[in-house]
Amino acid sequence: MENINVLRRQEMATKEIIVGDRILVSLAELGDFTATAHKITDRGVLFIFDEYVTSRPMNSKNTNKGGYEKSDLKKWIDSVLLEAFPEELRNRIADLSIPTVGELFGHEDKWDNEHFEPDTDEQLPLMKERENRVAYLHNEWEWGWLRNTMNREFSSAYFASVNGDGRPSYGNASASDGVRPEFWLVK
Repeated sequence: MENINVLRRQEMATKEIIVGDRILVSLAELGDFTATAHKITDRGVLFIFDEYVTSRPMNSKNTNKGGYEKSDLKKWIDSVLLEAFPEELRNRIADLSIPTVGELFGHEDKWDNEHFEPDTDEQLPLMKERENRVAYLHNEWEWGWLRNTMNREFSSAYFASVNGDGRPSYGNASASDGVRPEFWLVK
């Protein structure tokens, strides 16, 4: 057989994480998931889960009042989800959250800029590829929440989301969408 160029993934122990590296995270009864390193700073490494870990509403009522910071989903993430992480990771996690419109899509789209609450996040390099914005829940494509609310002049009930084909969208706060956590792992 002729030589064929292949790309292989290989597990290794390292102290030096680079963008694109994946780690395996066991989340108690939610299951085992991979998370990819998307950004590295002096502060730490930003990881985003490759799949949705569950599907939940942003709020029990159909409102975006108080934004993500006051949402039922954030309360669940700060308590239940954080406790599901293994202790050795949990002790090094800062800013457990979900992504923003800026991180996934940047700020080039006029419609997004007019309709969603602004953020100052730059698009993450790996998210420039649509395939990295698409995520699944239980092997089925899913829509997923983003942190930004829809501006009140358009709706007081919607939050930004990413749809099943990796494009920006929005959804009712009381609907269940995918939860794709992101977290900073402190160095």
